[in-house]
Amino acid sequence: MNIQKLVVFLDLAKTLSFTKTAEHLFTTQGTISKQIIALEKELDVQLFDRTHRKIELTEAAKLLLPYAKKIVEQYQEMNDVLETHTKKQNLSLSILTIPTMTHYAGFRHITQFLKLHPEFSIQLKEVESAEVPYYSTEQTDSIIFGRNFHEPPANFEWLPTEKDYFVAVLPAHHPLAQAKKLNLRELKDESFLLLGQQTNLYQPVIDLCHEVGFEPNIVYNGSRMDLILNMIANDMGISIVMEKTVNYLLKEDTILVPITPNRESFLAFARKQGEHSLASNTFWKYLKQNIQLLRS
Repeated sequence: MNIQKLVVFLDLAKTLSFTKTAEHLFTTQGTISKQIIALEKELDVQLFDRTHRKIELTEAAKLLLPYAKKIVEQYQEMNDVLETHTKKQNLSLSILTIPTMTHYAGFRHITQFLKLHPEFSIQLKEVESAEVPYYSTEQTDSIIFGRNFHEPPANFEWLPTEKDYFVAVLPAHHPLAQAKKLNLRELKDESFLLLGQQTNLYQPVIDLCHEVGFEPNIVYNGSRMDLILNMIANDMGISIVMEKTVNYLLKEDTILVPITPNRESFLAFARKQGEHSLASNTFWKYLKQNIQLLRS
């Protein structure tokens, strides 16, 4: 049933005038008449007695009236709920992010955006970096903030915020701690303490070691950088990590030393190409205007 027919019926039941109802609903008397006739045919009853100069409700119309009111009210409530939901969806931005996001420039862009646009809200969901690969997200309207060593697939657009490189983390008293730069091969006899396979930093470290000709002796791999640094400080081994991953945690008795060969990584925002919410598009436009793109 077309709800508009019931809307016309309710208004006409109140005004008992085709002219007034046409004015209320911004249409013509002919359209009102057609809607009522169509409703009467659909229900197989006569709703208005037109034999007198002034139309009157039939008994069938009086029976229909409370049900029609309920149907129209519930329909309007349903539309209100859906409209509110749609507005919330449009004003809410979902970001999948690596746990250490707060230590990168990307987080500053988010906080600044919210100051400029308080009408939007942001939902941050932390995932391990190995779970962030662009192709894996099922939330097509989500924006991803993560680390990657390569550009995303062609069906993604991305905005890098900063670069990062591997460094060696050594105990302060280590014989090589004062070196300006280390060839990774110089660490071939060390015990390696690494961020584990649940991150996307584990395999690149293994690949670098293989590149210079040795298999690293991995005595620990895990997800807690603070624990790894404590172990290094207690002379339990060394680590190869991205510089910006450890800068905010570094202890006085540990030292960062640049290494060669190396791998360049990007911290970047990314999202699937296609249609997006108002919040996503507004944030993306803000990012384009406020970050310096690192791609050549």
